[in-house]
Amino acid sequence: MDAPYEIELDLTPDEALEALSDGADAWNGTWYRQGTGGQLTLPVAAGVRYGVLYGSVSVQPSGEGVRVTYHVDRSEYATNAGAVGILALGTLGVLAMLAWPLLPGTSPNLAGSGFILILLAWLVVGRKLRHRGAADFLASLGPRPGETPRGPFAPPPS
Repeated sequence: MDAPYEIELDLTPDEALEALSDGADAWNGTWYRQGTGGQLTLPVAAGVRYGVLYGSVSVQPSGEGVRVTYHVDRSEYATNAGAVGILALGTLGVLAMLAWPLLPGTSPNLAGSGFILILLAWLVVGRKLRHRGAADFLASLGPRPGETPRGPFAPPPS
């Protein structure tokens, strides 16, 4: 099993639990509070794969704030087949560019066509690849000890 994801936050336990609820809503996940923790279902993305993490969260007082720990019990991933197909077309473009100088009598347009396939694959898929995981989710919850609070945790302007 993977190591748990942990983060220290400069929040009270109740603020951390509220931040978990708000964060789960913002990420289109589900949060079920159970005492000083709960169950978290979190949608994630990893390049051309996407999935859902299922696990438990515990919030424990620690030093200046709290330690939030996310234990992933189960994960389910799937591959975006359309994106893989478009990237395969980009691979054909690379092969066309490499084959052009090696095949006598072929038109230089073969290399141009290959370049266009590579560019289209990048514009359609490569540029949109994202990675959003459990560590990113925890980092979005609130300020860390010693950090200046931002967003809903910021002190009111004086």
